[in-house]
Amino acid sequence: MNKVCACLAMLAGLSLFSGCAPRESRLVDAVNGGEFVAMSRAMRPVMLKKNMVNESGDWYSPFFSIRPKEAGKTLVDRLSPAFRFPNSRVPLPPTFRAMLTSEAKVKLEENRAILEQGMNRVVLELVAVTDWNNDGTDDWLVLCRTGYSDAPRKFREYYLVVTDLEAPVLQPYVLMVLEHVYDRVTVLNDASAGELAESSAAEFMQGQATVTQAPDSRSMQRKLEEGSSLKQTSLSR
Repeated sequence: MNKVCACLAMLAGLSLFSGCAPRESRLVDAVNGGEFVAMSRAMRPVMLKKNMVNESGDWYSPFFSIRPKEAGKTLVDRLSPAFRFPNSRVPLPPTFRAMLTSEAKVKLEENRAILEQGMNRVVLELVAVTDWNNDGTDDWLVLCRTGYSDAPRKFREYYLVVTDLEAPVLQPYVLMVLEHVYDRVTVLNDASAGELAESSAAEFMQGQATVTQAPDSRSMQRKLEEGSSLKQTSLSR
């Protein structure tokens, strides 16, 4: 009897939490907190407009989250690489997987994939799960980093959002393109500015979500020195 009562109490608690989610808010399940901080700082205007972060760079995380399984494999198998070649006049392979030769090396992690083909190196990573377009369904914020294995401090980053996760081939929308050359960062394309036309209101009620604070610069630097995946960006202001 006690076990039955305990189970009923737990179910009631879960129902209570799930029924009091913040209305019209953009909760963010940051799979990689460091990369999400870098992304939110680089695209600060649109992130503030969409109520994904506040003025301090903090964000609201859901109490309970069901993260996608094998997101790294999904990005390799289903993400279209066409965004990397916007002016291509020849047909492109439909997915990153289809671009790989038999000599290519693929390292799959839960939320990330590293592709190496010759000297070319591509990293695909799920950064966060959120409702980017405010349609009531989860979307993916994705990082694609391209470069060469012999030049680790020179690379290009694509900030992407995938809003149709049911499509056989995932078609990402490019939000921003950054060029990293040693310690210098150049914005090559900022399509995120087009998102500022959207207007939405957010309602937060006390106790309905957890607030995740963005790490300060000292904390991020310490993590970097310890070999963490947190990455500092010069676009933090």
